[in-house]
Amino acid sequence: MPDMEPLISVVIPVYNEEKRIMRAIRSMQDQTYKNVEIIVVDDHSTDNTASVVQEIAAQDPHVQYHLYPHTAEQRTNWRGYDINAGYAARNYGFMLAKGEWITTQDADDASLLNRIEVEYS
Repeated sequence: MPDMEPLISVVIPVYNEEKRIMRAIRSMQDQTYKNVEIIVVDDHSTDNTASVVQEIAAQDPHVQYHLYPHTAEQRTNWRGYDINAGYAARNYGFMLAKGEWITTQDADDASLLNRIEVEYS
């Protein structure tokens, strides 16, 4: 029996991307490298992002939906700008990852279908 390819975790932090998150997830589901777990961490979206991701996760065991458990961290600077920029949700996804390797995907992007294979090689 040939050696199984190692599990690669793909972490996708998301906030209010209901219109684009499906494309990002699909581009990971359709990869030529198949041994992936897709970890979507929702940073408390106020649109229908959670519903979209949960529907996909219900159909595909490779896809996981997680709601980022907010803490009392400061999210804005003195000007009121969001300084989180998804790093907290991304880091939470890293903690959940079970893969030997970890990569990230932006919620508003799509990847070429051989991206993971090329990165792994």
